[in-house]
Amino acid sequence: MLFFEANRRQKNNDTNRQETVNDINVTTLTAASFGGEHEENGFLYRLSHSMVSHWALITNTAQAAAIKLRQPKKPLKRILWDLGRSPAHVSSIFYDRFSRFNHQSKHCAAGWRALDLFYNYYEKVEPRLGPGIEKFVTQLWLKRSASRQAVRNRLQIATHLLVEAFNSFADEKEIRIVSLASGSAQAVVEAMKSCRRLNIKAVLIDPDMSALAQARECASHAGLADRFECVRGTTRKLAATCAHHQPHIVEMLGLLDYLAHNSAVELIRQIRGCLHEGGSFMTCNIRHNREKMFVDWVLLWPMIYRSKQEFAELFPAAGFAAENIRIVYEPFEIHGIAVCKK
Repeated sequence: MLFFEANRRQKNNDTNRQETVNDINVTTLTAASFGGEHEENGFLYRLSHSMVSHWALITNTAQAAAIKLRQPKKPLKRILWDLGRSPAHVSSIFYDRFSRFNHQSKHCAAGWRALDLFYNYYEKVEPRLGPGIEKFVTQLWLKRSASRQAVRNRLQIATHLLVEAFNSFADEKEIRIVSLASGSAQAVVEAMKSCRRLNIKAVLIDPDMSALAQARECASHAGLADRFECVRGTTRKLAATCAHHQPHIVEMLGLLDYLAHNSAVELIRQIRGCLHEGGSFMTCNIRHNREKMFVDWVLLWPMIYRSKQEFAELFPAAGFAAENIRIVYEPFEIHGIAVCKK
């Protein structure tokens, strides 16, 4: 990991932690090693976090139960999901009643708009906060959130890892990357900006047209519009896309958070088969953490949380050799990023 090794030499207080999980090298980075965030919250903050989460569990469950009585055939999980995604629904008076940004992070959960707030909080949210209750509530719950900090850390680390991957193929006449469930593809765009000298072509696959439109806009602002192709679709588009665009790199940030074990292994196996020999696959997964209940019941954002062991098990099961896998966790150890070489 060239980037992080360089920073270890430069920073005396860097204590990146190394461990082995299922014969796979796992590194937990310090914020200093990549310029990330790691501001821990104290006991009183965590207590208030828990109280708001429990109150939201009660109120949102009551609302869902009332809907279930009117629509008995509708699954309760679907009712809760629809509640969370409704712009008219307020999950908690303490969280999203008085902050449009907190509210957006809830009703746009699992989409690029919510991630955009987390990724770009200091650029897109903080400058728009005037004095008053919205500023207080937004800074309290969004700015200080370990989940938001961890997602921003994930973006920064993924960008650096993509730069490393691009540089590893520097001798190729054309470097091809496929981003699956790409969203706004911010990490891909940022990494390509850092590697302008390389001839990189990217294909983005996502079912959300607004996400692809945002990605096109970001690529255009970066002066890279001619290097991107956008495909509207799901993972079913992967095989056909790769048949015409055999990728050196496949990037899939976020999708594993919604896939059960067997589905995840099968998709990773398919991705491995699509890769150029010696190519790299990058993905990530969320890990159980203190803010899970808040995400579950205030944001109404259900995900599949995997331990380090469970995350590491996916890749050998899909055909990657343990010695060709490395996993990096950001400082909160909420998000892990795996890079697997074919």
